[in-house]
Amino acid sequence: MTAPTINNPRAEIDAIDGELLRLLNRRAGIALSVGAAKANDERSLCDPEREREVLARLRRENTGPLDDHSIDNIFQRIIDESLLLQQKTYAKPFQEAASSVEAVTVDGDSRIAFLGDRGTFSEEAVIGMFGEDRTSVSLPTFEELFAAIETGKADLILAPMENSLIGSVHRCVDLLLDSSLHIIADIILPVSHFLVACEGASMETIRTVESHPAALAQCRRFFAAYPHIKSVPADDTAGSVRRAVESGDVTRAGIGGRRTAEIYGGKILREHLEDNSENFTRFALLSGKPNEGNAGSKVSLVIRLKNKPGALHGALRPLVRRNIDLAKIESLPIRNSPGEFNIYLDLGAPSIEADLAGALAELAEETQGVRFLGRYSTTRLGGGGAG
Repeated sequence: MTAPTINNPRAEIDAIDGELLRLLNRRAGIALSVGAAKANDERSLCDPEREREVLARLRRENTGPLDDHSIDNIFQRIIDESLLLQQKTYAKPFQEAASSVEAVTVDGDSRIAFLGDRGTFSEEAVIGMFGEDRTSVSLPTFEELFAAIETGKADLILAPMENSLIGSVHRCVDLLLDSSLHIIADIILPVSHFLVACEGASMETIRTVESHPAALAQCRRFFAAYPHIKSVPADDTAGSVRRAVESGDVTRAGIGGRRTAEIYGGKILREHLEDNSENFTRFALLSGKPNEGNAGSKVSLVIRLKNKPGALHGALRPLVRRNIDLAKIESLPIRNSPGEFNIYLDLGAPSIEADLAGALAELAEETQGVRFLGRYSTTRLGGGGAG
């Protein structure tokens, strides 16, 4: 028996496509009605359980020639497009009060640890956030800083996590992931660098400039303009300035904030050494306990991907489907596991709590693990050129 001849297959396909288009738009209209009801009730527009039920029913009713995998792919895409239409129409952005120094509340007796000598940008951020009277603890290394709560030296930790010119402070990110600490606030400080030396020094006498590697990296144009000056990496900016001033050596200088010259009695030789005036450092306020409640417009977490094709796409899909903004993504090599990576994510908090909970639940299914670092508010400090 021969197969029936299709007289005009293209015309038949065109007709079927037209009917599919009409039905898809009809389905989308009904989906919009469902979305309106959910939005009025402050429910999540994304309903994975309902989606699984729909796909399971369609697989049962499928008579081929499309197989179940094809049915899942086609109808999941239709569901996703309907969800996207609902999100565009009804999703509400997260609303948070304007950022201020009161954006996070901590106990008035809390001791806050920061990196380096008095006058560092870290101390500047502590003062800008909590005032001059706050008890702060100066620690010389990142390792001691991140251990400060455990060793009883401090109640909170302020750590630099990222700079707008050079990116992440990877040592701090690594230490955060190795710890059990939680981010409870985000503090963004404008940073300007000053070249400070002892009295009697001048640009003609300076031969070495000391500072933290991050500060040196933010001033590459300065060193390119003065190739005879050698950069010397050190543990912190303020300590570098202090040593240069105390040495009395007119060939030495340090790079730090304006306050370092005031604190240590140094002479400012150059102002605003940073490569770009839009230079900001982001600090994380860390605690041994997470924030209480669900306040804050920002969420940070780390996921470990499964070792399979499309793992990152699958991990990001729960966020896309809920219209959750991905503000930052960074891959972090896993020590002792060559070729494997953790993925650091900064997210905008969704307006509906169920969307965040649902996304985290799906992420746990799609990945080898999820580390929730915190939900918190961002405070932008003023100060312009102060450092």
